[in-house]
Amino acid sequence: MPRGLEADAAALYWEAFGGKLGKLLGPDNKGRRFFAKTVNPKAVIAATDNAGQLLGIAAHKAGTKGFSTATTADLFRHYGVGAIWRLIPLAMLERDAPKGTLQMDGICVAETARGQGVGSALFDALFEYARSNGFTHVTLDVIDTNPRAKALYERLGFTATGEETTGPLKPLLGFSSATKMVLTL
Repeated sequence: MPRGLEADAAALYWEAFGGKLGKLLGPDNKGRRFFAKTVNPKAVIAATDNAGQLLGIAAHKAGTKGFSTATTADLFRHYGVGAIWRLIPLAMLERDAPKGTLQMDGICVAETARGQGVGSALFDALFEYARSNGFTHVTLDVIDTNPRAKALYERLGFTATGEETTGPLKPLLGFSSATKMVLTL
């Protein structure tokens, strides 16, 4: 991702995932600022127009750092003592990819760019990135409240490999379960 687009990427990411993360990292303006300060440009494939405007992003994770490089210290700096209650639910959302697997950490397309092939181009770029870096699989998690995304991933060749429930954290997270999906490259 080109430098200077961090705030735009954070806003786009929050637009896509704020419903899932809002109770943990909100309110909206605070969540966007948090991600703008911790976005990891090395883990973001960006689609821009000729003027350099951000059209969409595909974030990935190989190892421990994905879209955000946030640490516990970053949480405390941004949320103060309120970081304490956020730690456990956020840890539950974390996923580390197995060796040889690239973990998707979110894909988002700006509302004004939807239906123009940006999402497809981002997936193509992500798959090419994975192949050229020696990954044999791409994995992702899709929440039960997003059946359209799950259907899209299935059309792309991803298959479900398991499901995790949120249990008593459902009211805080806003979803009941997440399906783990994998694509063999």
